[in-house]
Amino acid sequence: MVRIEPAAHEALADTRASGRRLMRIVIAWSLAWLAGCATLPDVSGRPAEHMRSPAHASPLGRLARSSVSDPTLSGFRLVSSGHVSLQMRLKLIEGAQSSIDLQAYQFKGDRSGRLMMGALRDAAARGVRVRVLVDDLYTAGDDLLLLGLAAHEGVAVRLFNPFSFGRDSMALRMVAALFGAERLHRRMHNKLMVVDGVLAMLGGRNIGDDYFDSEGDQVFYDFDVLVAGLVVPQLGVAFDPYWNSRYSHDVQAVLGEQDAGASLRAAFARKLAEPCDEPTCPPPPSPPEDERLAWSAFAHELDTQRVTMHLAPAVAAADPPDKVGGPGAAEPGVLPPGAEVRMRVAMAIREAREELVIVSPYLVPGSDGIRALKAFRERGVRITLMTNSLSATDEPLVHVGYRRYRADIVREGVELYEWSPVKSGRVLRRLLGGKTVLRLHVKCALIDRRFVYLGSMNFDPRSRDYNTESGLMIYSPELAVEIRQLVERMTREGSHRVRLASDGSLRWTYGNSDADEGYEPDTDFWSRFLLDLLSPFVPEQML
Repeated sequence: MVRIEPAAHEALADTRASGRRLMRIVIAWSLAWLAGCATLPDVSGRPAEHMRSPAHASPLGRLARSSVSDPTLSGFRLVSSGHVSLQMRLKLIEGAQSSIDLQAYQFKGDRSGRLMMGALRDAAARGVRVRVLVDDLYTAGDDLLLLGLAAHEGVAVRLFNPFSFGRDSMALRMVAALFGAERLHRRMHNKLMVVDGVLAMLGGRNIGDDYFDSEGDQVFYDFDVLVAGLVVPQLGVAFDPYWNSRYSHDVQAVLGEQDAGASLRAAFARKLAEPCDEPTCPPPPSPPEDERLAWSAFAHELDTQRVTMHLAPAVAAADPPDKVGGPGAAEPGVLPPGAEVRMRVAMAIREAREELVIVSPYLVPGSDGIRALKAFRERGVRITLMTNSLSATDEPLVHVGYRRYRADIVREGVELYEWSPVKSGRVLRRLLGGKTVLRLHVKCALIDRRFVYLGSMNFDPRSRDYNTESGLMIYSPELAVEIRQLVERMTREGSHRVRLASDGSLRWTYGNSDADEGYEPDTDFWSRFLLDLLSPFVPEQML
């Protein structure tokens, strides 16, 4: 054994202290540099813009009016197919005559995103006012597309909570958020499109191939709804505060780009054509036959100017945009300022008397949530929770937070299901090959098979405390039953049920099989071991 003398100990300690001081200086300098780069234009004097009056006389206006016979109600058509969801958006944009307001957490520059951008450009060329608001977290590398879209007359593109640095680097954005740029991990998670002020689409889907059931390394399965009637103007009014927010900046101002001329428009056109210009470019993926048939039936309804909808009273809910500048994580049992959507959903859930169903890709109930589940079960409420398994999640650290409460959830008598990327292929009637992972992305709550929440909010601390969210509160037994039947199929054919064995250990079963597994299905030892190592260091309030 080598013996270190006291003097050597002191020298070693001094060296370590100097290293720590140097590291602090480097981090401080880096943060100061990032802060200097992060200066954004002052928008306090910018004139406010508002939604246009609903275009009731337009073709979409007539369609909305014929589909919702009662002017005191709203109409809802569930869209559970990604292919139909994309085609529906394109069809609505194609039919617009007055205005399009689009709000997105992610608007990818892939095939689906470029189809949408091209359709928006063409709508503006017809005289439609187009406003596009995109959260800036995932825009790295897409500046030319966004600038090119904004260069067209009639189109305005704004970035929410933008980065003035790391425009082509997601890694640099993450570093900024980690090392003290606290505002930058607060994001606009809303998803909404309002067309002519008379029809809207809202739900959990982002804009990109992964969300429209295209082929690739991962696919997200989700719901959204086509909306008409009384609640649509509420959705338009909810968009305006975000558009006029101090956190929303014109893409040209963020990038320091003054040229709005032909060169940007030409570059935009080339970018849109890129996927089909290369001889090696694969053809667009063909959707399954049942999805093609579903869209064919849907398109026929649109062409005949009458869409079958569930008619019901509803309320639109949206967090205020200033939530991203809020104080941070909430105190236990207390909702933070601005958690409007969570508050409305919590108030509705409290009224459950018979059954509560929650589907969320990211589920971290916390100790307050476990106490609430216990109270519901004590008064006889049947509870079903569904979330991603470890093998399906794209956020393993969030899964760490969920695992802390999984045994407690099951112990309270809750029916807990974890979405399987292997089994869930049957839900969409397709064979998943190669590296494709089918992930759950649905965010909804069903209360007593009469009340529905559908929107962007996950049931986790991040949605509650940091991100802004939006959604619809719908009182419709018919829509609730439709979604409940789909969830039952998802749990039966696409998920493992988590149970407690007699010895207190967790077991996973599939369908009606008596066979079970004593560890998380479709995972390897090292994945589970790594999460076990990380678990003590993952702060729950940031999940």
